[in-house]
Amino acid sequence: MQAYLDQAVQILREGFAQINDPKGLIIALAATIFLRSWKQWIPAAIVAVLIHVAIEHFAPMLAGQSAIALPPLMEAPFWNRVGVLLVGYLIVIGIFFFAKRILMTAAGAGGKAKAH
Repeated sequence: MQAYLDQAVQILREGFAQINDPKGLIIALAATIFLRSWKQWIPAAIVAVLIHVAIEHFAPMLAGQSAIALPPLMEAPFWNRVGVLLVGYLIVIGIFFFAKRILMTAAGAGGKAKAH
């Protein structure tokens, strides 16, 4: 049981580490801005992963540094990385959205108190 727990914690750490750079944080922040409810949390994280992979894979091609090719969709390491990115985006977008909800609630409550 402890081995599974350790593995889960390792995936959480890796996911957060992958997103904790300017590119990942900007993508997560943009996803949070468009997020309206917790129901959209998982779809927003999936879209963020797609954007992250697209930027990471296609940016060198657009810069002329590599040949045009699709991501390695048939390789297990690619899907492991996508899974880690998804966990990271779920964590970061969740934190950002939680903070957004708190700030919006506080701003709304402050505005209502001043109006009376």
